[in-house]
Parts: sequence; C-alpha cells; structure tokens
Amino acid sequence: MRPTAKTAGPGFSLTRIRFAPSVLAILLFLLVFALYSPSLRYELVAIDDIHYIRHNQLVLSGLSWANIRAAFTDFHLQMYAPLLWISYMLDTSCLGASPEQPWGFHFTNVLLHSLNSLILFFLLLAWCKKPWRAFFFAALWALHPLRVESVAWVTERKDVLSGLFCLLSLACYLRANREGTVRASGPFSLSLLFFVLGLLVKPSLTPIPLVLLLLDYWPLRRYGRNGANLARTVLRLLVEKIPFFIASLAASVAAIRAHQVTHSLIEVPLAKRILEVPIHYGFYLFKIIRPRNLCPLYAPVAFSWSDFWLACGLLVLPSLWLWSLRRRHPHAWVGWLWFLILLLPVSGLIRFGAQVVADRFTYLPAIGLSIAALSLFPTSTPFLPRKWIAPLRALLAGGLLLGLSVRSGQALPVWRNSQRLIYHLSSFAPNHPLVLIDRAVQTIVKEGDFEAARSALENALALSPYNTDIITRIAICINELQTPNDAMEFLRPLQPHFTTGGEWELQMATYAFLATRYDIALGYVEDARKRMPQNDVGQNNFLLLGMAAAFEQGDLSQALAYARQTPRYRHRTELQLEDLLPLHSFHWGIFLRRESLAFFQRLILTHPTRGDLLNNVAWLLATAEWSPASPQEVLAIAKRAHDLAQAPHPVVLDTLAAAQANCGDYDAASQTAQQALALIPDTPQQAEFRQRIQARIALYQHQQPYREEAAPRLF
Repeated sequence: MRPTAKTAGPGFSLTRIRFAPSVLAILLFLLVFALYSPSLRYELVAIDDIHYIRHNQLVLSGLSWANIRAAFTDFHLQMYAPLLWISYMLDTSCLGASPEQPWGFHFTNVLLHSLNSLILFFLLLAWCKKPWRAFFFAALWALHPLRVESVAWVTERKDVLSGLFCLLSLACYLRANREGTVRASGPFSLSLLFFVLGLLVKPSLTPIPLVLLLLDYWPLRRYGRNGANLARTVLRLLVEKIPFFIASLAASVAAIRAHQVTHSLIEVPLAKRILEVPIHYGFYLFKIIRPRNLCPLYAPVAFSWSDFWLACGLLVLPSLWLWSLRRRHPHAWVGWLWFLILLLPVSGLIRFGAQVVADRFTYLPAIGLSIAALSLFPTSTPFLPRKWIAPLRALLAGGLLLGLSVRSGQALPVWRNSQRLIYHLSSFAPNHPLVLIDRAVQTIVKEGDFEAARSALENALALSPYNTDIITRIAICINELQTPNDAMEFLRPLQPHFTTGGEWELQMATYAFLATRYDIALGYVEDARKRMPQNDVGQNNFLLLGMAAAFEQGDLSQALAYARQTPRYRHRTELQLEDLLPLHSFHWGIFLRRESLAFFQRLILTHPTRGDLLNNVAWLLATAEWSPASPQEVLAIAKRAHDLAQAPHPVVLDTLAAAQANCGDYDAASQTAQQALALIPDTPQQAEFRQRIQARIALYQHQQPYREEAAPRLF
C-alpha cells in the first residue's frame, strides 16, 4: 500500500492515493466490526430474545443431528427458519454462547454484518470501477444508524444472515451473466441455492427475483441496447427465473400460513393499507436521511392526508427524475427500484404482527439507495475550480461517515440490556404492550399491587390480543386477587392463542394444583407432556408439577415415578415434603406468592429443626422487593435458622443480615454481615462470595435493604 501521484494537474485528490481494493475491503471490514464490537458485551433483551434463545431448548442443547433434523422438520416459534436455528446452535456449540454469556451470539451478528459490507463493497466496485467510491457507499450503508437494530439485537440474526445469502446469490447471478458472455450454469445454480438458503432464514427475500430482472437491465444489459425483440427477451428472462419465483411463492405461502396459525396476520381494510403504504415509504426515507429518534418498536404511523400527499411527492418526483436519467445513469434508476421493491413486503400492504414499521426493515432495501447514489459526487462543476472538488468531496464523505458512525455509537447502548431498552422505549411509546408489561411487573415487584398490574396488562392485551405473555400474567393477577379457579376460567377460552405445545396445559395444571384439584392437574400434566417434544427441557416443569400433585394427593408411588424422570430426583427411593420446595420457590418467583407462602409456613411447621430449610425460606422472603409475609415473621425465621446452627456460619449470618435490613435495622444488618465476612477465608476460591457480602454491607451502611428475585439458597 503506497501513494502514487497522478500527473494530470495539481491539487490534492483522494483518488490519487492508490490502494489495492483488497486493502480498502479490509479497512471497511475492520471499521464496521470495530463500530459494532461494543455489542459483544451486551446481554440478551426481553424482546423475543427470551423465546429465540433463553427458553429455546433447540438452541441451548447445541448442534446435533437430532436438532438439525428438528429444525428442518418442525415449526419453531411459528416460523419455518431452520438455518436461523442452526446458526444459533453453532454459536452454542462452537462459541460457548449461552443466555448468561451471550457474547457468541452477538459476535456472529457483528461478523455477518461485517462480511455483508465486504461483499457489498466488491459488488459496487464491479459496477462503478472506482475503489474509493465503492468503499464510501458500502460504508454509508454499513455504518448507518438504521443498521444498529439488525446487528445489536440477537433476534435479528434473520437480517444479517439472510442478507449474507442474498448478497451471495446476487454475486453468483452477476458472475453467471457477465455482459457479453454466455450464462454459466454453475454460478446460476449457486445463485438459486443461496437464494433458497436465504428464504430458509427469512421469507422477506421473496422479491429478489424482481431484483434479478433489474440487474438484467443494469449492469448486465441483457435487454438489448436498442430494445430490439424486447418482448421476446423479457419472456426469456422471466422463464429463466421460474425456479426463483417458485421458491418465492413457497416461502410466501408458508409465511402467511404461519402468521394465520399464530393470529399475527392483522386484518386491516385493504383501502386503508394501500393509503398507508406511501406514508411508510416516506417514513423510511426520512429515517434514512435524518436518523434521529430511533426506537426499537415504533407505534403505528398515524395517517393524515397531508402526510399522504407529501409521501406521494417523495416517491413520485424522484421516480420521474431518475427515469429521465436512466440512459446516462441507469444505476440510479435500478437502485431506486431496488429500494422500492425490497421494501414492499414490509410496507404495510400485508400486516404481519403488531409492528408496521421498524428500522431493521431497511437492512437490504437501503442498499438500493447506495447503488442509486454511485454518481452522486461529480468530478467537475461550473461553480467551483476543479482543484477544489476532490478535497471537498473527501471532506464531505469523511464527515458524513464520521457523523453516521457517532450516531450509531450513540444508538448501540440502547441494546445493552432489557432495562436500557425498555427505558428508551417508554420515552417514545409509553403505551406499547412491552412497556405496559414491564410497568405491571414492576408494580407487583415493588408494591404487590395486582389490581394496578391487571389494569395495565388488560390495556396491553387490547393492543396485542394474542400475546400469551400478557395472558399468563393476567391469570397470575386473577389468582392473587381472586382464586386459582377464577384464573382457570379466564384461561379456558383462550386455549387457541397458545401455539407452543403444552404451554396452555401447563397454565391450567398450575392453577388446578394451586386450587388443590390434583386429579385435574395430573390430567393436564399428561396432556401437556404429549404435546411437548420429549427432549424439551420444559418436560421437567411438568414432571415436577406432576410429582407435587401426586404427592399432595397421597399417591407416593406415582409421585416417585414422576420424580425419577428428572435429573434432580433420578436416584431417589422416597420423597418428603421438602422435595416440593423447588416448585413452590419457582411459583414464588412468578408471583404466585400467596400459595407459596402457605407452603413455606407449612414446611417450617413440619420441620422446625431443619436449619437449612429455614435459611432457604428466610432468604427468599427477606430479599424479595414485595412479600406477603411480614418483615418480623421473616426475621423470626432467620433467627431460628441462626440459633439452630452448631457454629456461626457465613451463609446463615448473611441471611440474618438480609432479614434485619428487611426490617429496617440497618446497623444490626451491617454488624451481622461484617461477622459473616470475617468467617470467609480470603482466598481466590471465596473471592466472589466476599465481594457479594461487601456489596451488601455497603447497601446496609447507606440504609438500603438487599433485594434479589432468586431461587432458594442451599445451606
């Protein structure tokens, strides 16, 4: 890499610095990867990542032939996207990615987007033959803030992975049909293969056959320069792409069917959808030109006639202008049509789900604008001396890329964790279902106000009537405000909304168990187990519930039969009441706390001398933000556990300190925690425990209790 000077005239020119295209490609890759690399430290977020990753056993169990077969033969999350699930499996198996350590999932997203920018650079270079120009417009697309959502959100692996297959398909198609050569069957077949692979990730690639027809016009010029035999040529090109159209049709039918099954295909009058399409295009153009106030989940764009006519102007005027330039700058016309065509599936003409517009929808369509703008910077103008043009172009290009990079860097932290995301979302869409769900959960966590939580959730359900997360939380509120039987009656007519196998049955079994209707609970458990795949980790939930129902019914042999099918109780020969503690601790964690507290009290009465059980219960009750148990009752349990210990124990003292702080006695809590800290050896093995105790001491010294929604501690 070294600069070489041009001899044609004085003055600085960026194009006189000759870099090999491979050097510019590497530079682009590194810039893109560096910009998005902070997301490698981000957590999974509460929008879809929970279902795609955290609770998806197909992903968590890693890559195996059985899982690959399941990915191709079954619908998962009501989608047919086998390559998406396989890509997550590879992250789990090869990168050690997990819900607790999700860096591998983020790494793959960043890597795929960086590779896509690389492929786009070489495509643009092949079309314009100018390395710096190709570099700038590829970077303009890759560094734009609208790409942040597709890269930083693990769920949107769909964008970056389908984008990779799409760009590879286009590259192979161009290789197969180079101007002036006979079409090569090998690259053409590869193009079809990559297109099908992309559809197996995300069906929104269905308009790609139309994009191939655009590429036949430019840069391939397969229609003929003088329009001779145009009809015959067009027919031949259409016939050639029949395999692409068949694949698109199959993917479209499968996508529509999946959304019909899950009730996410929103019925909106056709006239209303048609009128809103230009407004949605205008929305995206404004966001591309002025990427501010970006939001992960936009509210539907309100219709107004003024916006409609403005949006029509934004579409019609550039179309007329670029049509007039089609002979001198055919790439501008092709790029503009690329943008319009690839946005069509997400333009609102067909409504998939509650979200009508989203930043991520621009991932592939925006490439068309980079293509259209390839001749944006002129090499000469009557208004400026020639020697000024090159430095001015370099200054404008560098400033624009720097500005977009800064804006993208500011948008990235929104995806750091669920708390940041929901806080950001609440400022733009305070009545979004996700915000209302979070508001309801926080109301319960902090105050135990199930009435207010139910009101917020019912508002959310009105906006998203088939959202099972909202439905299950409303059932929890009904259980706490009324009875488990009332929760069952609420859930009974809503069974069709639960599309995940066994989910509705688990809800019904849970409330039947809480209502002491153990026969009915066991019936739902058996129904659920039949509907859920046998290798799904969710089977353990049903087995635990079945074990508890049979135990409470007095059928100890059936309870043991359920228990021995789980890893925890596999070698047990008998069961005791304390074996039900994990189930009730789980119920405590999902706010079924009235029945859970009754079980804890019963357990303490049954085993008043079991310090380990008392310690577990005291920790759960003392560290909860809201508890139906009085602080004095919790402190009494913690003191009882402490008195039963044969010698001072740091774990028991830690629990006692938490209970004292829960009562507001922070001085006593600090002293007790100091005693616990003194008993912990200052060794590398105990360093983490010591740090946790020290953090709690700092809280007590600042008159704050320690709060944690966690599973029980082991003595």
